[in-house]
Amino acid sequence: MRWINKRELSKYLTINYSTSEIRSMAIFHVLLFTDFMGLYMLFGHSELGFIFNIGLIPVIILNLWSILYVVAPYRFELSFVLFYGIWGLLTSFLHFLVIQKFLYNIVQFESLLFFYLGLTFYLFSIISVLVIQHLSLYDKIKIPEGPGAWPKWVAIIPGFSFLFAQLVFSAINSEDVKALIFVGGLTLVMIYPVLAVKLVHQYFFLKKHKKELSARYSGLGKSKKDRIFNGKKSKRHKQKAQGS
Repeated sequence: MRWINKRELSKYLTINYSTSEIRSMAIFHVLLFTDFMGLYMLFGHSELGFIFNIGLIPVIILNLWSILYVVAPYRFELSFVLFYGIWGLLTSFLHFLVIQKFLYNIVQFESLLFFYLGLTFYLFSIISVLVIQHLSLYDKIKIPEGPGAWPKWVAIIPGFSFLFAQLVFSAINSEDVKALIFVGGLTLVMIYPVLAVKLVHQYFFLKKHKKELSARYSGLGKSKKDRIFNGKKSKRHKQKAQGS
């Protein structure tokens, strides 16, 4: 790990949520961003007849997968990192489908070329996030400190600039202002799950360096009951050692 940026290494070996938050995070992200902002918005008439069936697949996957973290969040603490990343990938794709549905309904495109072009830029955004994450970890690029760090925006601008271009083009050809406002708002919301995709990269890094991770999180992979029991046992052991 000598070529890894030390600051990024410390971040990568940190799980950025507490175990007690996993259940609520899984429910909130799936119900709000996936089910409501994704699947629900795909209901109704669409010029793209195939779009609902495609969107149903990631919704089923995420809803079934999230049950693990509702039932046993402590035992599956590490795998939640992967779930969070895949959630970002599948949910951002759902949002992309919703945007395409509304734009096709507004502008009445007759060709799928517009859809495929948008899909290409979307995939490019996802790949950019993962590539920049990898390069920053191995110190190939320097990421400035602070919330406005430029690489995050470099990663998403190629895709989202096209989406905003679609929005402008639609505005020129449509009087449906409410629908356009919705598309613009969802495009902004979509940035959040897109950036969450980087956690897929982090998960496989954590799996590769399980030894270092276990040194930080001794209870990783154990149920809540086992963690409490081991904690009490360790506490009694320390008290005995001090007494002797």
